[in-house]
Amino acid sequence: MVCLISFNMEDIELESLDEEIKVLKLPELSDEEKSIIDPIIAPTSGLRIQILNEKEDETKEQYILTRRKFFLFLRVFKAISQQFKEMKKNQNLKILIFTDDRPTKNILLKYCSQIFAYDGYEIYYQQDEEGESRISSPYGAASIALHEEINLVIILTASHNDLSWNGIKVYFDYPIPLSGDLFKNISKKALQFNEIKLKPAKPILTDAEKQNNDYVIDLLSKVLEVKSIKEKNIVIWPYLGKARGIVNLFKYYGANVTVVEEELNPPNPLKNVHEEKLQNIMTHANSNIAILLDADRDRIALYIKQNGKYFTYIPNEIYSAMHNILAREYGKKIINVRTIPTDLRGDQTSFINILTGVGYKHLGVIMYFLLGIEVDQSKIDTAILYFEDENKNLIKIHDAAPLKQQIIKLMENQNIKKESFLMVYWEESGGHTLNVLDISKNIETGEYHFSTDFTIIADKYPVPALVLITELICRGYIISESIDWSIKGINRTIPAVDEEKVKIMKNFEINNGKKIQIDEKEYEIHALSDNNNMIDIYQLKSHDSTLYFRPSGTGPEVRFYIFGKTETHLDEIKRVQKYVKENYI
Repeated sequence: MVCLISFNMEDIELESLDEEIKVLKLPELSDEEKSIIDPIIAPTSGLRIQILNEKEDETKEQYILTRRKFFLFLRVFKAISQQFKEMKKNQNLKILIFTDDRPTKNILLKYCSQIFAYDGYEIYYQQDEEGESRISSPYGAASIALHEEINLVIILTASHNDLSWNGIKVYFDYPIPLSGDLFKNISKKALQFNEIKLKPAKPILTDAEKQNNDYVIDLLSKVLEVKSIKEKNIVIWPYLGKARGIVNLFKYYGANVTVVEEELNPPNPLKNVHEEKLQNIMTHANSNIAILLDADRDRIALYIKQNGKYFTYIPNEIYSAMHNILAREYGKKIINVRTIPTDLRGDQTSFINILTGVGYKHLGVIMYFLLGIEVDQSKIDTAILYFEDENKNLIKIHDAAPLKQQIIKLMENQNIKKESFLMVYWEESGGHTLNVLDISKNIETGEYHFSTDFTIIADKYPVPALVLITELICRGYIISESIDWSIKGINRTIPAVDEEKVKIMKNFEINNGKKIQIDEKEYEIHALSDNNNMIDIYQLKSHDSTLYFRPSGTGPEVRFYIFGKTETHLDEIKRVQKYVKENYI
């Protein structure tokens, strides 16, 4: 593969304490740098920074990694180390460090490892080429649960962002993104350092990738027999890197896999689809299915050939169709846990619908609730959690009891004594997590027992869903025939820095509980809040559409979502965006 962008790095001066220990002196932070490390709007999935500055070169586009940008990452690494050491009282200091395939991966991996080595950690890498530790973000996050002896994972990735960006996803104790007090503590610590000490790392190698694939294979065996993928020709386009774990999994199931090695920038299959090239590759490979993946494999799209024509399907459509097929054709009872802006076209086939705020810091809480696992209170406090009752009313959840009572009530109404539910946790950008929840009634006591045989992964984990939808397509099911196309769901953004995001959310609150007119249409306004009563999402509901907007946790923008009439949804979302931008910033 040819690297899409190259960069030069400014020199770094290190002082020597001895033959091994080096000291890096840090400059004072500017106000802008402080806001990057400690943003007003906390990110939903790790910290992302545009690490490379662009510069013009006479021959080709060049980038530069400045000392100051690089040092921001080192500050956060050090803060994570200190926070974890305090929590664990310096005991069992072991860390898994992974990366995606971004140009800056190796330099960040090297210095991150040296920071943790100095602080006394045992450092683990994924088995890879020398000096590499590449894995998908979902597999990296799950590894904290699959490796019982390790309780800290860092993944260096910026997901679908331009390759000039990189970022840090961090997991303590279980696979759910950091949020609330823990995230703020790390940010505050990162601002305080004057120097950082470094020590050469000697990483221990582990095969987390195989562990994850074994887990997926075991899980899917309890959901649906994967048999029709065998000998089918499937194209996988990773957009960045090789997607080794997913490729190996499909080969295990007997697929003939063609990997597209051309890398794209930005590595985002929801924004960047090269149809002509894809069609040529699929024709040459005699394939009707192409799987498109972003840089860290948690944002997906499918490109499918049906009756001689090609169709692109986005996650909202893929997962809604998959859930509907599994419920209607295979009798699966689905506990449908989705972020509030996610597609509602699978709701009618679900056993129960549970709606949360955006990101797995909300979705994961529901998983722990249902299984009776204790959750850090700050996660519950900052989570937006609702379930839908029989009349489609949203009931706010502060703890597990009301949700469990509602599920038991529905089971009793349907005379169900024992059931293996499919728990699906998903969001519109591509994340999807699957597990099996067994609920049974004790005949003697009348009590219900909630359990699962599978390790709990409470972050994005879309590979099981990717295999399932591919299996269903290979069995002859058609995505476009499995959802209601009179409704269309899309999302759009308007630019807004953190201060503008806050202003919009605060100023729009005046409309909560009221009706407003935007051009010819009337909307009921509802503010959806977390358990601290902080408003995170606004809902605008008309007679034939539902819109949402919220501040982005991954970029300088406000995100708008619509589920409306196919013929008019584009014009409608533009009108609402314009109205909010002109009246509330």
